[in-house]
Amino acid sequence: MTAPTEPGVYSGVPESIYHADRGSISSSQARRLLEITPAEWKWEQDHPETRVPTESMELGTAVHTEVLRKGARYVQVDALNWKKPADQERRKAIRARGEVPLLPPQVDQVRAMAAAVREHPVAGPLFTSGAPELSAYARDPQTRVMMRARTDWLREAAGGRVAVDLKTDESSDPDEFEKAVARWGYHIQQPFYEDVFELAGLPLSAWLWVVVSKRPPYLVSVNELPPRATDLGRESKRRALDIFAKCTAADEWPGHAPVIHQIDLPRWAYKNQEYRP
Repeated sequence: MTAPTEPGVYSGVPESIYHADRGSISSSQARRLLEITPAEWKWEQDHPETRVPTESMELGTAVHTEVLRKGARYVQVDALNWKKPADQERRKAIRARGEVPLLPPQVDQVRAMAAAVREHPVAGPLFTSGAPELSAYARDPQTRVMMRARTDWLREAAGGRVAVDLKTDESSDPDEFEKAVARWGYHIQQPFYEDVFELAGLPLSAWLWVVVSKRPPYLVSVNELPPRATDLGRESKRRALDIFAKCTAADEWPGHAPVIHQIDLPRWAYKNQEYRP
C-alpha cells in the first residue's frame, strides 16, 4: 500500500506508510520545523534511520495499542534488562519488524495504565465506541501543501464528532499537562488536526486530551484547551506551513544566516551576577 495522494479520510493506513509519507506534512513535522533550521529538518527527514525510539516513546506506543486495540504490536522479552548482547539483538530485530520490545515489568505497567484509562469514569466511556487511527489528508488552501493528520480515537456524540488524543506522561496532573502542552506544542497539534479533518470533509466539534501517568497508581485526567490556546497554535501552524511551502518550492533548505551574528549572554547570566554575594 502507498500513502494516499488525494484529500479525504482513510481507515487502515499502516503506521509505517503514514509516518514515511514524503508527499505531505504532519503536525509533528510542522512543529519540528519551528524548532530547528530548515536545513536540519530536511536532514532529519532524509535520514529516518537516525531516529531511534526511546523506552519512554515505546511505552507510550504500547499503551496506545492496549487502549485503542490497534497499532504497533508489543512483544514481551523475558529478560531482566537489555544488557546481554543476545537480548539487545532480539530488541533490534523486534524494532526492525515495526513492533515494540518490552521487558516483563514494562508489560505489566502498560496493562495497568490501559486498565486505569478504561476504568476512569470520564475517560473510559470515551473509548467504548468510535474508530481508532483515522488518517485525514487535505491541501492547505493558501500554499496547496498536502497535510496529514491521524487521530487516536474519533467518536460520534450527541453534540457532534469528538476527537480523543491519548497521552502518557510522568504526571497526569492537569497543571503539569499545561506545561507539557507548551513544551511539546500540543496546542499546535490540535488546530492542525482540526483544520485537516474539516478540509477533508469530516469536521470535529470537540477535542479532548486523555492523559495517563506512567507511575502508580496510574492516575488519569481528561483535559480541554481554550480557544485562545488553539488560536495561538493555529498561528504557529501557519508559520510552519509557509516555511515548508517556500523551501519545497525553491528546493532550498537554509541553515543559519551567513552573517556574523551579534550575540550576548542570556539575561539570567546577568541576573545571577547581580545577586551574587
